This record gives sequence, structure tokens and C-alpha cells, in this order.
Amino acid sequence: MHLTRLNIERVRNLTTVVLPSLQPFNIFYGENGSGKTSVLEAIHLLATGRSFRTHIPKYYVQHTQTDAIIFAQASQNKIGLQKFSSGEQYIKVNGDTVATQGQLAKILPLQHIDPLSTDIIDHGAKARRQLLDWLMFHVEPEFYDTWQLYARSLKQRNTLLKTKQKLTLEQLEPWNKLLAEYGEILHLQRMSILEQWKPFFEAELKALLPDLTVHLEYQAGFHVDHGLLNDLNHHHQKDLQRRYTEYGPHKADLRLKTLMGDADVVFSRGQKKLLIIALKLSQIAMLHASNRETVVLLDDLTAELDLTAQHRLIKRLSQLGSQVFLTTLDRNAVEKHLKDLTISYKLFHVTSGHVQAVEE
Repeated sequence: MHLTRLNIERVRNLTTVVLPSLQPFNIFYGENGSGKTSVLEAIHLLATGRSFRTHIPKYYVQHTQTDAIIFAQASQNKIGLQKFSSGEQYIKVNGDTVATQGQLAKILPLQHIDPLSTDIIDHGAKARRQLLDWLMFHVEPEFYDTWQLYARSLKQRNTLLKTKQKLTLEQLEPWNKLLAEYGEILHLQRMSILEQWKPFFEAELKALLPDLTVHLEYQAGFHVDHGLLNDLNHHHQKDLQRRYTEYGPHKADLRLKTLMGDADVVFSRGQKKLLIIALKLSQIAMLHASNRETVVLLDDLTAELDLTAQHRLIKRLSQLGSQVFLTTLDRNAVEKHLKDLTISYKLFHVTSGHVQAVEE
């Protein structure tokens, strides 16, 4: 879904922003602190219900205000989100109130690419699981329901582990069976999607890091040869001591392996950034292959990528049919890339929370 119009109210220093006639590429330039990234943050909130800068709503709802509103329009859908500083939210799709953020996320597949960040590689398994599960959510129809059933079973089991000092295996058995059933299904779904994802990743990696080889290796979070139920039964005493379920898909990881070792150890900072871009581009490419286009938030493009990498990334996003919202301090460099590639774009100047379209 490509957005044609975006309205933002009371997100950080953005009091009222109205952006009509959006294009395939939308460029926001201005000084640091002007509000450029807050525009991207608002779009991220709309699509996911979360900020990529903080998990506390009162920090992105404008100071002294109780709520923020983001509304977007596309050719076939109108979607809106009202987010309160308390954390409550209301979501509407085409005028109808919907119950879950997942319904918006399905309509608006969104990727955030931050050239400054290497978190996916450097900061533990959670970010890599989230990367894989984003793809799962958008290409595996049964994933979301299965994950919800697994998450509920996990919550119930963990509650028992925390509140009961003495639990027999028989008392845990119903939850062990449910957790194992849904966990094994999740594992098979992830393995299937990973195999489909690999050729897309290899193609994007070859374009960005042609001299390097990286393998995606999925670690299930339990001993696959014995099965999840066996792990839950066998280790229930340790879980009781930890008061937490140690084995299952919630502990899975997506390792990035090279011939010399894990990418987080052997790659330079610059290589890690290009590797993350290759991962995200390959997911966008996989959705594009099934006729689904992705909205991409590209924060501070010119900060750490050289001109060749900037040009290659912009060109590839255009080829994949993505709609891009891009921030930069260097308007001229970005405009040159877009003009050289004959890509349609709209330019917005951001100053002190005000966003003004620049007429060419």
C-alpha cells in the first residue's frame, strides 16, 4: 500500500503536519532536531503501534498533550491511529474500529532502515527473531494465529512457574503439551520460510558485499532431535528454579555465519551496516515477488553510507516498488541520486516541527 496523504498531530514537536500528494520517494531535510525523524516515527507508530525510539508513549506524545493522532490515505484504504500518553490506543480502518494492531500491519508492511544502527547483529537474539518474524507475519498466513496461541500458553506456564513454589510434572503437563504442539508448528513454519528467504538474501548480499559469503542459520531454541515436549518435561525442575520457560521458539535465534566465524565478531562496522541492509532488502524483495509492496523508512541516509552505497540502495528500493520516506541533512546529494535514476520524488523542508513542501 502506497500512501497518498499523511496527517500527523501532536507527535513530539510536530503540532499539525499535512502531507498531500505523496510520491514514491519523499525526502525530508533540515537541521538536526527539526523534526525529520519524528515524521518517520509517526509512520512507524501507525503501522506497528510502536516507536523505534522509545517504548514509553508519553515521550513521543507532545509535551502537555494527552494523545497523538496519525492518519494516512491510500488508493483503497484510510487508516488512523490515536495513541494516548497512557498507552491506550484506538485504530480505525476505512472508518471502522479494529481490535488489533496486526490488522493495520497487514495493510501497511513497513521496514525501518537506519544506516547508523547495527543492533540486529550486535545486540542479541531478540532483534534477529523479530526480523524473521516480520517476514513470517507477512508471508505465512497461519503464523500470527499460531504465535498468539503459543504466546498465551507460554504466559500461562510462566505464571505457574512464578507463583507456585512446588510444581509437579503432572501439574505442568497440560501446558507442556500445548506449548510443545504450537512450538513445533512455529518451528516448521520458520524453517520453511527461511528456506524461501535464503535465495533472496544471497542475491541482495552479492550486490552489496560481493566478496563476502554469509549463511543464515536458524537455531530453534530447543533440541529439535528430541522435540520440545521432551525438553519441557526433562528440564521442568530447572525452569521452576529459574521461574521461566527456558526452551522453545521464544528463545530461537537467526545466526549470521561467515567462513571466518559469526558476522558480529568478524565484520567491520561498515560491513555490518551493509549486511543489515541486505537482510532488509531481501525481505522487501520476497514480498515484492508476491506482489506486495513495502513502505520503507530510511533515516539519515547520507550519515554513514558512501555515495555508491546510497545510489545502490535508492536504485534497489525503486526497483522493488517501495514507497520511501527518507531523512537527510544533505538534500543535494539525495536529489542528485533521484534525478540520475529518474525517480519521482517530493521534497519537504522541516524546521522546528513545521513541514513545508518544496515546489520545484
